[in-house]
Amino acid sequence: MQLPIVAPAPLVSEHAKAFRHLFCDERQYQHFQNYLTGLMVLENKSLANISRCTLESSDKSNISRFLSSVPWHPPVANETRIQYMLNQTTSLRLSEGGSNLILDDTLCEHVGSLFEYVDRHYNHSQHTYPLAHNLVTSHYLSGAVRFPVDFELYRRYEEVTEWETFVTQHFPDQKIPKTRKARTKLHKQVDPTLLQDPAFAKLDKLFCTKIDLGMLLVDQAIERGLPFKTVLMDSWYLSREVVEHLEAHHKDWVSLLKANRNLEAYSIRLKDDTGQRLVFNKPHIKVEDLIPWIPKTAFKPCQVGAHVYWCFTLCARIPGMGKVRLVISFETADLSGTYAVLVTNRKDWSAKQVLAKYLNRWPIEMCQPQYPHRHLVDSAGVGFLEAVF
Repeated sequence: MQLPIVAPAPLVSEHAKAFRHLFCDERQYQHFQNYLTGLMVLENKSLANISRCTLESSDKSNISRFLSSVPWHPPVANETRIQYMLNQTTSLRLSEGGSNLILDDTLCEHVGSLFEYVDRHYNHSQHTYPLAHNLVTSHYLSGAVRFPVDFELYRRYEEVTEWETFVTQHFPDQKIPKTRKARTKLHKQVDPTLLQDPAFAKLDKLFCTKIDLGMLLVDQAIERGLPFKTVLMDSWYLSREVVEHLEAHHKDWVSLLKANRNLEAYSIRLKDDTGQRLVFNKPHIKVEDLIPWIPKTAFKPCQVGAHVYWCFTLCARIPGMGKVRLVISFETADLSGTYAVLVTNRKDWSAKQVLAKYLNRWPIEMCQPQYPHRHLVDSAGVGFLEAVF
């Protein structure tokens, strides 16, 4: 049973004062507080349900108009929130060296197709293509202080460039395949011709990859004055472009490494059980092919918090990224089951330091959109203000 919202939550009213100057009148300010209260206390967080449970709201269009057409600016509200959080947590945060920026992306699924920029995106955990917004997000973590920073909306290349429309226009007899492999092949055939069309070329320049958006979020965090030294990311963002970008900003980084990534074989200093150095007869070796060569006795217990991992660490070179430190981690002493491979530019860190750093990514997993009916504005802008409370 859902209780009615008779007034904004006391915690909302207390902290909302810092945002009062963003709104033109008291009614806008009241909608702001009611909306935040609904996000916090209601299980069903749709606009219709928040309006239905707010006693003084006669129609769901009240909050809808507040979000979509009232002259206030979500980016300004988000900037205000970030500065408010930093000011309120000065004595609680760690030093810049102990603070992290976390990059990730998530799907905010929807049940309808009327949302702007909604599209079919691949869900790698379920191997499906749900209707969703795909958000690249950044999250700040400094000891006990943790809050979402911002997001950028990823839009598929074919959606940004209106690719199918232009293919039909320039190749009227060409059938557009449904499978990813066939479409990739068709891209190689038709895109050179499409790029000669000035209209298509203009749209092509608007496209941003998730890598581009991740680097943009790092830049925005630095411009806002967020004090952090290390960027934590998953394997999707581990690329030469991101590594070079972080190095230009003098930032450290820790990432997951895909098991099929190549290492430069000559850079690996590894001995077998007899103490003889292993020599590989090819220039590159995949991480997954290297692991069986590592003696089991080389894996040592590494306790992080209450959990013990079994780890082996070494330095090696990744093509295009230079020398890095790898940590190969199993959860069991017999080295059975799955394993994780972490990689960092901090070659001086121990396996425990690398593990402890990367485990700080967990807070961003707890702050992903979970409600398929949420309005896009709720995913950041006003919705991110929820973290203030």
